[in-house]
Order: sequence, then C-alpha cells, then structure tokens
Amino acid sequence: MKGKVRPSVDRAKLFEAVWSSPLSEIADAFGLTPGGLAKMCDRLEVPRPKRSYWRLSAKERAHIRPPLPAYEPGTSKPKPMLSKTKRTRLPIEERRAQLLEIAAHIVEQEGVDEVSLNRLAREAGISQAQAHNCFARRVDVLAELARREIREFERSRQGVVLRGQDRITQIVLSTVNYLNEAGRRGSLLQSILLETEVREILRRERAATRAMLTDPIINSMSMTYGMSKEEALGSNRLVTALCLRTGRLIANRDLSIEAGIRLCLPMVMGCVSSNAQRAA
Repeated sequence: MKGKVRPSVDRAKLFEAVWSSPLSEIADAFGLTPGGLAKMCDRLEVPRPKRSYWRLSAKERAHIRPPLPAYEPGTSKPKPMLSKTKRTRLPIEERRAQLLEIAAHIVEQEGVDEVSLNRLAREAGISQAQAHNCFARRVDVLAELARREIREFERSRQGVVLRGQDRITQIVLSTVNYLNEAGRRGSLLQSILLETEVREILRRERAATRAMLTDPIINSMSMTYGMSKEEALGSNRLVTALCLRTGRLIANRDLSIEAGIRLCLPMVMGCVSSNAQRAA
C-alpha cells in the first residue's frame, strides 16, 4: 500500500541474504523490487555482488566475499548525483558516443554484466527514454562498442602497414602491431565478446562482408604463390586464427606481449616462407 512504513531491516541479515542469492530471488521476501532492494543496500552501505559473482563456484564466491563494513546512520556522505551536474542536450551522435564511453568504462572497471541502459542513462544524467532513443537494447550498445574497438584495431593496423616497403615487412608490422594493440586495449573487446548475442551479431555481419574483404587477398596469394584458391584460403585462415588466438591470450593477461610476439611471429613468417618456397 502507498505510504506503508516498512519495518527496519537488520543489516547483517540483509548482507547475508544478498550474498547468498541474487536480488531477483530474495526481493519479495523484503517486500521490494530487485531495484528497490539494491537501493536499500546502497542506503545502508551494505555491499552487494556484481552479476558475474553468480557465475563463480561456491568456493570462488566464498573467497571474494567481503566482510560487512561498519555503519553509523547519519554519518555517511551522500553520493554525488551525476544527473544533476551533467544534464545537457547533445546531438544524438554525440550522445551515442558518450554512452559508449560510459559503457566502456563500466566494462573495464566492473565487468560487462554491469552494463544496462538504465545504468548508462543514470551515469549520463539523462532519462531512460533518451538512452533508448540512442540504443534500442543493451546488446546494441555492446555490439556497437565492439564494432568501435574493431575499427580502432584496423585503423591502427593500416597506419603501420603503410610504412612497409614490401609484403614481408608489411606482414611483420601488421602482426606486431596487432599483438601490441591486443595488450593495450584488447581486454575490453574480449570482455564484450563473452556475450553470446554480441558474437552472433558480429558473426552475421562478418559473413555478409567476408567475401568482399578476403577475395582480393586470396586472389593475390593464389597468383603470387601459385596456390589453388582453396589452399590460399586455408593458409590465410590458419595465420589469422593463430594471430587472433595469441592476441586473446595477451588480452586476457595469460601471455605477455613480448612472449606473444616471440612465439607468434616466427610461425606466421614460417607460413609465409613456406608459401614463397612453393612458388619458387
């Protein structure tokens, strides 16, 4: 009922509840919506887990679960409201760029699960309706952010490849540049690609443009090395898969950039050398 006063909540019990089950499962027990329960936690300074927490095993969850911090009512400082200080009118393209920057920051600092249109609108100081006017769905934000990162990888690659005076030098520069970029900014893209729906969107888009992008490369390899188009396509895909896998290891911090270059580049050049020897 409107105006109904809810009983006081025991912080220890609230803390135990939110770290034992997702908010969506326990909100009814507190007579609140999941969003309302989240606000109650924030008001009482009860830490709550990120969505990714529930993907972990029980042992992993126990390891990262924090203690309940001390709290004295009336002593905490209110958090600044971005919506009160950053509310401005922007053209839709500028607003989309702003929301993408906010989404990128959230992914890097908190994880991809924490991105939502509601969160982006709140951080940007706009209404949810304005956010939906820029992106219809959460997945549209993530897909566009992934496209932006892929474009940046390609822009950087093209910038260094143009310095090469011959094909071999261009391949070396392209490979080294890609692996360096994977270490510098690849973790953001890898985090986004954990979303199955984003991967499917990008896969469909790549399928539509693959022939246009790869046919010139395959034709050039076939003519230069005297290979069949099937062999040229296979060689191209194997080298690409090797570079992408190495870049993924680097982005996930499972391999240093230096080690990745030392391991990957000789294999790439070995494939190129093999093709050249075939032509000779």
